[in-house]
Amino acid sequence: MENGDTFGLTETLRKQLLAYSTSSEISKITSQAQSIDEVFNGLCLGFKDLANYNRVMVLAIDSENFCLKPLQSIGFDKEKLEDFRAEIDFMAGEYADAIFCNKHILADPVPESDAFSILDCKAYIIFPLLKRVIDECWKTKSCKKTTCPCYESDNLYCWTDLDAGIATNAASEDEKRRICVKCSQFKVEGLLWLDLTNHDEITGEDTAMIYAVATQAGLIIESFRAYEELQKAHSLLKYDLQQASQIQQQLLPTSFPKGFVDVFAEYKANLDVGGDYYDCFELGNDVIGLVIADVSGHGTAAAMLMSMFKIMLKSSPLNSVSPALALKNINNTLVAEVDSGKFITVFYAIWKKDTREFIYTSAGHNPMPLMNKENGEIKLLKSSGLFIGVMPDITVRDTVLKLDGQYRLNLYTDGINEAMNSEKDQFSHKRIYDLMQNTATKSCKEFVQILLKNVDGFTGGKEPDDDVTILVCDL
Repeated sequence: MENGDTFGLTETLRKQLLAYSTSSEISKITSQAQSIDEVFNGLCLGFKDLANYNRVMVLAIDSENFCLKPLQSIGFDKEKLEDFRAEIDFMAGEYADAIFCNKHILADPVPESDAFSILDCKAYIIFPLLKRVIDECWKTKSCKKTTCPCYESDNLYCWTDLDAGIATNAASEDEKRRICVKCSQFKVEGLLWLDLTNHDEITGEDTAMIYAVATQAGLIIESFRAYEELQKAHSLLKYDLQQASQIQQQLLPTSFPKGFVDVFAEYKANLDVGGDYYDCFELGNDVIGLVIADVSGHGTAAAMLMSMFKIMLKSSPLNSVSPALALKNINNTLVAEVDSGKFITVFYAIWKKDTREFIYTSAGHNPMPLMNKENGEIKLLKSSGLFIGVMPDITVRDTVLKLDGQYRLNLYTDGINEAMNSEKDQFSHKRIYDLMQNTATKSCKEFVQILLKNVDGFTGGKEPDDDVTILVCDL
């Protein structure tokens, strides 16, 4: 091999190694960025300090004003860039091809008609910053316009095909471009612009290096955009859940009707919204309806189903006639009209203070304890049929009790008895019954507070895995 050939090979390898090293360092800077602005700033600083480009700029596409505007720059008089805009219509400089043809553009020399000529620029090179295209636009939009040259083509970038304007019925190339830059599928995030006025001749190694950096930067930017969208969606969801939680709280009673010796209730959703429900409402003179219910599962779907149940229950014409008939009627409506895949366990009772009659029915709910406060004896009010909302024509029946004396009724959902400790033991119904007997002289509120404190101690202060609801009445 001649000395000249050896020198040429050595020089080529040196340039390739330098380009690779520069690419790695700039990529490292951008990959460590904490925001999109830091990515852009890292690109500008990296190319100036590591690749010796005196002036570097990242430009964004202003889709509303159909132009490019600087986002980050280095080596410029900032005031000179404040009003700088570069049109991207069909008659604009070749730099617009970097956007719509997805390729780098070398302008040397820069024509006077080129927007960048006013920056005292004699030569520049510009690269598109592309986000990843996941799918073809015609497939994403379920496009049926088979005459479009991009339909079922291997070209993922419909805006790079000059004949694809037919897909948008664009009357001109500029109209097509305006539609493209506003499209959610448009994947050009921005442009990386490098001034070559005082730079040595750009080589193939330089171009490959810039391509590698621009490609990685585009993917990083895409990740930040996706994260921003996720944050926005999360904030919107959180706001919606807060609104739903407020609405659900309004569905619960803010006061209790007269007719009880004492009454108190507590409700805490496992999530922002829950599937538990309790209520006390007047049905007539000295006649009160009491209900506690639990929808299977948690969250928004359970809360919506429970809201529907409340409305149907409160508006049922059968309430003062028979709790069982009211639940049967609601069940048939739910089965016929709502295919939610969820079920509701319900304990529903009518208390007639003047006659001391207590009429109840239970559809799949846990046995509810009714305690004689004078002797501590507990009677379990058990379910007479299956839960509601799944099968038509459920079998539930009314049971009538005559309550002479003083009684405490404790209605609760399984978020209390099924609360677990670290050994996976449940708090259990028995602990609830024992506490009822040991606190018979306490007020309803004091009993509820003691019970929930015991549950909290049992679980070690762990957040409950289920909605917690309790309604206690002294009759």
